[in-house]
Amino acid sequence: MPTLSALKNRESGTIHSFSDEATACKLMSMGILPGSKVKLIRKAPFGGAVYIKADNQQFAIRNAEAACIILV
Repeated sequence: MPTLSALKNRESGTIHSFSDEATACKLMSMGILPGSKVKLIRKAPFGGAVYIKADNQQFAIRNAEAACIILV
């Protein structure tokens, strides 16, 4: 299954699950939940942050955290 970090700019998907439990707790406390529609706004240069939009809220998360988000 693809991960959020595999998307290109302006692509979207639906969150299926998380591959890391600790990261899942952090993301869910921010409001990034399974079943949420997520859109990759852009990736920062040099492997920095990933800017996403999930349920009409914008977030900046680390690339490692984006790799833990499994999409449908």
